[in-house]
Parts: sequence; C-alpha cells; structure tokens
Amino acid sequence: MEHFAVGLVSVVFAVALPVVYLFSFQARRLGAWSKRQDGPKDRVWFFLLLFVIVGFCFGSFAQPLWDTGVECQAAGQPLVSCVFSLR
Repeated sequence: MEHFAVGLVSVVFAVALPVVYLFSFQARRLGAWSKRQDGPKDRVWFFLLLFVIVGFCFGSFAQPLWDTGVECQAAGQPLVSCVFSLR
C-alpha cells in the first residue's frame, strides 16, 4: 500500500483547511468586536498559505486510503475491514 499520493482528496484538504481557518478567524473577530476588544492580529495570508500546504500534505497521505476504499466498494467487500486490512 502506498503512503503518499496526489489526487482529489489532496485538493479537497488543501481547500478545506484554509476555509476552516477563515471561519475561525471571523468568529474570533466577531467575538472581539462583541466585547469591544481589539481583534486578532493574525497575518491571514501567511496562515492561508500554511494551511493550503498542510492541507495538501494531509490530503496526500489520506488519498491512498480513499483509493483503497473505492476499490473495496467496487469489489463489494466490507469497507472498513478491507481498507484497514482487518481480515
């Protein structure tokens, strides 16, 4: 089994992690605004780039599991035991 592959899951994670960060950042801004405090001082572009890279790496490690799951489902085998080879 491969441990690293590039595919759809890599792209999904590379998009999802920055989106989660942006929601988190906006929630912290709203919280600070509601309490009349200074907002977060994050360097947003830096964190977006960081989360794109980290998301792509995590997604690339998850991609082989996804590919194995698709193969198991196509073969009609139990998904969890087939993906993780728990036979």
